[in-house]
Amino acid sequence: MQTSVTPPRKTDLARHLLAQGQRQLPAKLRALLITVDGKRDVDELRQLGRDLGLGDDGLTQLVEQGLVELPRIAAPSEAMSNTRAVQERAKRLVAAKFFALDLVTRMLAGREGELRDLARQADTESRFMAWVDQCCERIEAQSDAERAAKFRASVVTTLAGERTTDRFGASAGQGVGR
Repeated sequence: MQTSVTPPRKTDLARHLLAQGQRQLPAKLRALLITVDGKRDVDELRQLGRDLGLGDDGLTQLVEQGLVELPRIAAPSEAMSNTRAVQERAKRLVAAKFFALDLVTRMLAGREGELRDLARQADTESRFMAWVDQCCERIEAQSDAERAAKFRASVVTTLAGERTTDRFGASAGQGVGR
């Protein structure tokens, strides 16, 4: 077992077992389980297990029985992978936003000023998609529903990180901004 930053905690199963006063565990393991309070770290609990005559194995037994949970520590490579995924998602959002601004400018031929101002507030994917909805409403009002649907499809494809080319020949997606 690895020493963790946050202390081990009892599981719901352990709390249930202790609340009913059932004596399903040997007395020494039960005593160790009672000391798991979310404040003592792994090293301290191991020492208590040794003091109870369980050796270093007591805490391990409780974990294996599903009575104690150890906080999972992300490996450095996993954390870096998650960071890269977040960064990649942010890059795709920016690329999709620029692509959508360019495309809506072309489709509305200079009548997109208010939408351009609102795009500054689209700093998350959900806000961006709400802004796309507004663009589609405006495009549909100025042109037709089919054109608005094409706009949405192109923007969603770009946000997904796939390469698209609109009918004007503008390209977005992978490779944008690189």
